Amino acid sequence: MEAHLRLHESNKVRVLVADDSPTVRLMLCRMLEKDDDIKVVGTACDGREAIEQVEALEPDLVTMDVNMPVMDGLSAIEHIMAYNPLPVLVVSSVVDKENTANAARALGAGAVDVISKPTPSSLEEFENIGSDLRAKIKMLSRVRVITHPRARLLDHSIELSPVTPAQEEVAGRKLVAIGSSTGGPQALQRILCSLPVDFRAGIVIVQHIAKGFTDGLIEWLNGSTSLKIIKGTDGHFIEPGEVVIAPDGIHMAVTSGGRIQLVEKQITGPHKPSIDVLLESVSDAYGKYAVGVILTGMGRDGAQGIKAIHDHGGRTIAQDKNTSVIFSMAKEAIKLGGVDRVVPLSDVSRLMMEFA
Repeated sequence: MEAHLRLHESNKVRVLVADDSPTVRLMLCRMLEKDDDIKVVGTACDGREAIEQVEALEPDLVTMDVNMPVMDGLSAIEHIMAYNPLPVLVVSSVVDKENTANAARALGAGAVDVISKPTPSSLEEFENIGSDLRAKIKMLSRVRVITHPRARLLDHSIELSPVTPAQEEVAGRKLVAIGSSTGGPQALQRILCSLPVDFRAGIVIVQHIAKGFTDGLIEWLNGSTSLKIIKGTDGHFIEPGEVVIAPDGIHMAVTSGGRIQLVEKQITGPHKPSIDVLLESVSDAYGKYAVGVILTGMGRDGAQGIKAIHDHGGRTIAQDKNTSVIFSMAKEAIKLGGVDRVVPLSDVSRLMMEFA
């Protein structure tokens, strides 16, 4: 009987909860352990203690607040991903802009996803996110992560192919559309940092991220690249070298006149904004002058859209399995026959230059 219990325990997802609020720690622990497949093995009240607990307890996953005393969550994540890499889920408040920006920086440092932290006074709000959080933790605990020192993010410059006169003639009419989900912020930073400031095509992006964190993601990316990165607004004309990221809670599309269109349409699927909506509109508007890119992420959003770009004569790229945090989205796009090239993340920007 004792041996059976030990075996059962070993099959549980072992979680460390790091948050400076005792109330939040208690609520998270109680919420997580409502699932028989999850065991909270420890808690930490600051980043330094989180690092020590990770080394001592070897959990499968850490939930991490970003704003903590002694050592903040961002610094702790950088250390953990450099020395004891494991999946980190950021649990952060969206009350102020600084928190959302720090959450985006944490994703860049190696955290795999972010969720909005409910207020400690709202038990009902905690319960509302409970089932989604438990499912997310069980999924993310299986994600394969790599050693990820912060300096390595900016130390992978890519030698880009020179733009030929033939490319220059059509570059102004090209548009690159990118879809990404889990692991996407890191991938986007790597790609955008590798593009020159005079990149001659516009770029439009849907990144699946918890509601309230898009502004922080944009601020963080703007500090990482020489390209101009903005949030999509209705009617905005997409300039060459400009990066437009879809806002929260509404679909983003493009028109044949090269303008952003925000769309309140109902579609099949849980994502809003949807990658498929964006990519299908790019296919219709730009045809053979479209370039579609599908990056790391869970699910199948984007598979139909990238196939539409492919079928209309555009060029398409998928991030490969070895460099993806989760290979599901790219895998589904490849299965549909909509992908021209499957390449490591380090080659995506080079191909974007070649195609655009």
